[in-house]
Amino acid sequence: MLFIFLCPAISIAGGPVQSSKASAMGTAFVAIADDPSAIAYNPAGLTQLSDTTIYGGTTFVIPSTTYENLSGQSEDIDFQIFFPPHLYIVSDFGEKDMRFGIGIYSPFGIGGKEWDENGLTRYSSVKNMIATISINPTIAYRILPSLSIGAGIDFMISKTAGEKMIDQSTLGAGDGKVTMNGLGTGWGFNLGILFIPDRRWSLGLGYRSRIKVTHKGDIELTHIAPALQPAFGGSGFKTDMESPTTFPDLLNFGIAYRPDKKWTVAIEFEYGGWSTFDSAELKLENEVPEAGFTDSSTFLDWQDAGIAKIGADYKLNDKLSIRGGYAYVETMVPEHTLDAGNPDSDHHNFCIGFGYKIKSLVFDFFYIADIYEDRTVINNILSGMYDNFTHFTGFSVGKQF
Repeated sequence: MLFIFLCPAISIAGGPVQSSKASAMGTAFVAIADDPSAIAYNPAGLTQLSDTTIYGGTTFVIPSTTYENLSGQSEDIDFQIFFPPHLYIVSDFGEKDMRFGIGIYSPFGIGGKEWDENGLTRYSSVKNMIATISINPTIAYRILPSLSIGAGIDFMISKTAGEKMIDQSTLGAGDGKVTMNGLGTGWGFNLGILFIPDRRWSLGLGYRSRIKVTHKGDIELTHIAPALQPAFGGSGFKTDMESPTTFPDLLNFGIAYRPDKKWTVAIEFEYGGWSTFDSAELKLENEVPEAGFTDSSTFLDWQDAGIAKIGADYKLNDKLSIRGGYAYVETMVPEHTLDAGNPDSDHHNFCIGFGYKIKSLVFDFFYIADIYEDRTVINNILSGMYDNFTHFTGFSVGKQF
């Protein structure tokens, strides 16, 4: 019997991890963009800053997922905490209408799912993780008093890891294990426009390009069935691999309204070109055709998806602001390719936070309850119901010099 291998599915867990102020407002920030994290949302907003400003912090991400099969048996993922950082530095270098900045943050992927290797999901996924860090030098220019543009170069580092068990019962053996690890880099760009016709209104547009990354690393098989060991040369086998991935382009458009000096209200829509994840390709340096261990392609068929956002900021006084927001996030994963590695569904972000200023120092805090709609799927991978919930909480500290 052939050894059938399917590469671990790619898990993309995007989230509000680039800025505490924006996150508290449901990330409806493209038309506001008034702190250094504008680099991530709308680089044109940097023209609203002066002198030199540093803004950085971290987010604590705590996911939970329960899977229940069609027989009523259930399993939870292992407890995990991820803490993606963010850091931005912006300066005018003495220029009146030009700003320069650099941002370091995580644009995609904040972790993954880890299941019991003896559990219900083990043939679909045991571990599935992807993490990214972008280094984003940026420039912004005020063309007119009411109009600014911005642009940046995006260098992204991406790490991926996957693990699952292989059913070898038909060969009279226990489960085998396949483990994959890869690292890659890619280049892209981002653009932004900010139009402020008067004190009350502002309109923002932000675009982030696709980034193609080729993950290079290794893939390892262990506990190979005795019947297959002659083909692999033993109970274990390891070879180098490559797996190309194209991260999606993102387009954001938003409007902000300020009825008075205390209130700012913003609405925004984000379009994500997630159809770049049409398939997951795996290229092996050393194949074992007689055991069915060859280059492979896993059909993903992800769909383009949107996010609708609304956020508000209310200044209680010159020092303290309170914030809130909501985002409806449409899933990009269709039923026929959903698995335990990325059991996504439509979800709702309920956001709160505050900001506190002391002279040239600012402190921002936020919390988000990310509530996923229960999703029951019937497919050829792993049928059943998935229930997800994620806590996001974090802080950012800024200093103007």
